[in-house]
Amino acid sequence: MDNHNSGLLKFKGSAIGISRRRFIKTSAGAAAGIAGSLAAPYVNAQSGVTLRFLNNETAAGSQAVLRDAAAAYESKFGVKIIIDSAPISASYAKAMAAINAGAPYDLATLGYIAHLLQYANGGHLLPMTDLVKKYTWGRMAAWTYKGENWFYPYDYNLVTVYYRKDLYAEKGLKVPNTWAEFLENCRALTVTKDGSVERGGCVIPLASDSATNWSSFGSLLADVPKFYDDKWNVTLDAGQDAARTAHFLDLYADLYKTMPPGMNTVSYAELMSLFVTGKVAHTVYSGRVVEAIEARNPELSDKYGIFPSPDSSGKQKALSFAFDGFVAFKTKQSEETLKFLKWFIDEHYIDWLHSAWMNFQPARMDVYDDPRWKKHPMIQKHWATMMQMKGFVEDENVRIASLDKTGPEMDLRPCKIFDLNIMPEMLQNKVLKGMSSADCVKTAADRIRKIG
Repeated sequence: MDNHNSGLLKFKGSAIGISRRRFIKTSAGAAAGIAGSLAAPYVNAQSGVTLRFLNNETAAGSQAVLRDAAAAYESKFGVKIIIDSAPISASYAKAMAAINAGAPYDLATLGYIAHLLQYANGGHLLPMTDLVKKYTWGRMAAWTYKGENWFYPYDYNLVTVYYRKDLYAEKGLKVPNTWAEFLENCRALTVTKDGSVERGGCVIPLASDSATNWSSFGSLLADVPKFYDDKWNVTLDAGQDAARTAHFLDLYADLYKTMPPGMNTVSYAELMSLFVTGKVAHTVYSGRVVEAIEARNPELSDKYGIFPSPDSSGKQKALSFAFDGFVAFKTKQSEETLKFLKWFIDEHYIDWLHSAWMNFQPARMDVYDDPRWKKHPMIQKHWATMMQMKGFVEDENVRIASLDKTGPEMDLRPCKIFDLNIMPEMLQNKVLKGMSSADCVKTAADRIRKIG
């Protein structure tokens, strides 16, 4: 999730307040183009060609890497690369407008499955299977759709729970393995003054936005990994799934009481800043939190820890995630597009990852052993955290899941759960409207049925 340079990171931040993965119902226009061959050597690039790259990683460091790569490529091969940057909230509409105008972008960064599926179903993307299969990828990183890889991944957006190790030590707390243990830790670390919460036990958002969809449901996904059965029947309000989801809402209502005031509209940026400034003992977010600690409060650099969201019984853990990758559009110069992308991956992929050194947790497993990547001073400083994050990817007992991938296969239907904010509104019905947990679950499940 996180691309959230918008208010933060990304979502992958997603940025603050930004609808990270906003589902924009735009009809796809026909895009003319020819598929290029990955086998063609990139050294044959033709002088006079101009490629357009739509980038949604708007952090200064990431934009600088693209500019440097573009300048080097033009100098070496005579192909001009125009970089057009736009926040995640605007990039899909911008890309679709270009397609419908008959002048699609050649390349783009992309971080939302709904947009990728729409592009692929509309015939607008070049498959990248040959390029992707050259490497080994972590779980859920390089998934296929209709037998092809349509994007080249560059990071995970794993939502881990951040906690204050020093405060845990003061109170004699241990990393929780169950919902009940997590709740008790949050209660133990809540500080009140004059009846008001001065330091919150945690912050877990509930606004109707992408921050909530992406980061608030790790514990639910640990207990209820799918909202549909194999025939796309909604099961959220049936049997054990209904009971577990209601139990999760009870948990959330208790956790909400440990949060600071004013959390009803908490944004991506606030999820980080509240933790970095010591106003909460736990937050939920990606590796961008570590970057924020180094930038704003480096004294915390040895006082934080992370853990995956636990389930109710201590048998399973989960991490909500979002992906980021490069996509190539079908255009009249698709062959040159793929030549540039291959060159960029060979020459500047590590630089790109370094531009968000902890948030761009590598999805390609060989990178963790690459001395070029490992030499970054901040990666070295926070090596234990990075290896812990890598360990989560490798541990089959840690489920990697997300609301927009809760169906039996990749499909737009789960994306609508995300885009229509059905699950955030379930939280709101519980803690703001006082509905019973069972009624909240039934209301959410009925809304999912209505979207088809």
